[in-house]
Amino acid sequence: METLKVIIKTFEDDKDVVREFEYTGELNIPVTALLDEINYRYDTKIHYSSSCLQGLCGSCAMLINGWPKLACKTFLNELVMTKHFHRITIEPLTKFPVIKDLIIDRSILYENMKKAHQWLDDDAKINPDNIQFEYEVSQCLMCGCCLESCPNYNVEEDFMGVILPVSSSKITAQETNEDMLKKHKQIYKKHFYNNCVKSLVCEDVCPMNIPTQRAISKMNKKSIWYIYHLFKQDK
Repeated sequence: METLKVIIKTFEDDKDVVREFEYTGELNIPVTALLDEINYRYDTKIHYSSSCLQGLCGSCAMLINGWPKLACKTFLNELVMTKHFHRITIEPLTKFPVIKDLIIDRSILYENMKKAHQWLDDDAKINPDNIQFEYEVSQCLMCGCCLESCPNYNVEEDFMGVILPVSSSKITAQETNEDMLKKHKQIYKKHFYNNCVKSLVCEDVCPMNIPTQRAISKMNKKSIWYIYHLFKQDK
């Protein structure tokens, strides 16, 4: 049996709260199970959000040893026998308002999708050659891990983060209305392209391994590079 020091950092009443616990037991368990064990053994209540516990809903995203991860997919034996030496730190994501303990408010993500008109009003145009890519980007959980790691994302700014090109790369491929297609390109340029610093860490931390770089490249080609080539042809 291994003994771990578990440090849980939260933000309550405008103050940082740090709680420390010791856990001795099985390491082949996810962080969600660790939190349940701590709540049981110490008769406490560390609140966290979860739904599926299978890495399919994204609600248990949090900072684990400084990295945004899904707690239900992050196992203790993958963490503690490395450089952290029997110590695990758990915190809520920092880019979103904290509701309680490790629970955050992600409502801004859904508001941004509505603001960016991320749906089709007409029948979809399906390209068989693009189906695999569209399936991959459709797996986005809206968990917020990519935005947590993004050096330029702030909920108070217009920059919507890589969730926008991930969604728009599918929407624009299926869009049949030329006016809406033009609108999507304008939204992409304003709310992503003009502010992305190309760190590309978003792809590294995505729990669904979504090809965010390909999504960005596809949207750049549609929204920016196409305009560049038009100007080049006029010269």
